[in-house]
Amino acid sequence: MKTIFFLPFFFLFFITLGCIHAQNTVSELNLDFEIVEYGIPKGWIIPPTQEVSLDAVNVKSGKFSVVINCMEDSVFMPIGFVLQNIYEGEKVTLTGYIKTESVIDGCAGLSINSFPTDDIIGVTGTTDWKKYELTVDFRQTNFILIGGFLKGKGKVWFDDFNLYIDGENIIDIIEPAPKDILSENEITALKKYIYPLRTYEPDGGDTKDLAILDQLIGGSKVVGLGEVTHGSSEIFKMKNRIIQYLAAYNGFNIFSLEANMPEAYRLNNYTVRGEGDPKKLIEDMYFWTWKTVEMLCLVEWMREFNQPKQRIEYTGFDMQYFEGAVYELINGFKGNKDVENKILFDLRINLEEIKTQYNQSQEFLFIDDSKMEEFNSIISLIQDNIATSPFSVSKKEWLHQNTVIIQQYLGDYRRNTINWRDKCMADNLMWIKNHHPSSKIIIWAHNEHIKKTNQMMGAYLSQQLEDDYTTFGFAFYDGSFTAMGRTDIAVQAYPGTIEYLLEQINEPIFILDLKKIKLDNLKETEWLTRRILMRRTGAKPGGYRHEFFQGKITEEHDYLIFIKTSSPSQPLWY
Repeated sequence: MKTIFFLPFFFLFFITLGCIHAQNTVSELNLDFEIVEYGIPKGWIIPPTQEVSLDAVNVKSGKFSVVINCMEDSVFMPIGFVLQNIYEGEKVTLTGYIKTESVIDGCAGLSINSFPTDDIIGVTGTTDWKKYELTVDFRQTNFILIGGFLKGKGKVWFDDFNLYIDGENIIDIIEPAPKDILSENEITALKKYIYPLRTYEPDGGDTKDLAILDQLIGGSKVVGLGEVTHGSSEIFKMKNRIIQYLAAYNGFNIFSLEANMPEAYRLNNYTVRGEGDPKKLIEDMYFWTWKTVEMLCLVEWMREFNQPKQRIEYTGFDMQYFEGAVYELINGFKGNKDVENKILFDLRINLEEIKTQYNQSQEFLFIDDSKMEEFNSIISLIQDNIATSPFSVSKKEWLHQNTVIIQQYLGDYRRNTINWRDKCMADNLMWIKNHHPSSKIIIWAHNEHIKKTNQMMGAYLSQQLEDDYTTFGFAFYDGSFTAMGRTDIAVQAYPGTIEYLLEQINEPIFILDLKKIKLDNLKETEWLTRRILMRRTGAKPGGYRHEFFQGKITEEHDYLIFIKTSSPSQPLWY
């Protein structure tokens, strides 16, 4: 059986961040697929497979259509385009021409904001070009996802899409050619906002170059350190070096990772008290992204730094797993058989059943109201037992937070909002901060999570903390990185990207003061304040040209740390 490409709408959202548009004007919407870049329609999310391609022969209009050709195996194969932070209205309408050949065991069609559910138009069999129209209620999200799909076997062509909000056609404006060269004046002006760094290695050497952080961070008590991929060794090392500096010289005493909250907290047993095997504790945080030599080096440094007394805590703020929270609850109520049984047999078994259904499903799993009421009843009973227990206040608060983690996990199956996870992570970070009001926190997460726009985690934090929250995004020009266990992914930025332009400064490692660039608003740096392409790779194998997406970097981050060349993070095989 052929690999099935299933790209649920929340996944497409995260790999297409940066499509920020003004009212009723869209830049390079490319609904007719005529703008081609590196072999694919520019701006569109096209699965990297031979089954999806451009067709210059079978077209409704213009030069190209997009064809999905899966004649041998049943698949679900989508194409999509995401528009973010646009428009207010009540109805969204997508029109498009579809042609099919021998579509069976399913259908082909258009889709808005979901693949494929009740919001689709299905076409089967063999049909000539025909115009189809799909209208749905405007959903309360910060994006619109439009697209086409094939579910089953057969061949389908798409062409000449149009998008309407309350009947108003969205205007498609083509941008000018991307900027690919910095003038001497622009380079000279840009260098005034650059702070070169000695090294990314946390080598314990001279830290004079990092002293600029005192000025840049100022009085902020929460600092976000990003990463443009989840597997770049130099970025991990640079963050380690900055963490060491901020802990030693600026009083930052809490570290918080984009990892499941209860499991990450257990690493604190080692970093503070030396309890447990650090490799095993890192392994228990699930994701390969943190199972690296670089992360172990940070953990070992924290252990040493906490001698002879505690100076920094290891925490986490994610909520993608329930297992650690259930363990904390069981351990907390050890000896109380009634509550233990409620957690073990009512809560855990139901959670495992949901997880199994999700793992076996090829479509998005939704928990219905009756099942959710059952979960809420169980969790409410556990929370009541926490409240009436003789536990200390701190233990009660921690156990209650673990019930919240479980509720957040379940919320992912309720389609509450497209950015549900980011909202939950922000809530968890605020929980940490509120329980340590005088502490200073360093956040380790992807660029997209810490940024201050698009209702991401950083946007929620920025709204609540204001100037108390400072972010450092990361970028690199070329090299390679680790993704999904692969360490052979070679990449290089191309003309029109911020990385391609910053490389022309000929400085291998530096901090770029985006905050001051935005404030000064010079003509020579105006290109940085506009929407610009930037690499936004996550955990999946990357290197594809379409992993660069537009965004306003000066709105997203306060500072950008540029490292010319990346190499893969080193897997820590336990």
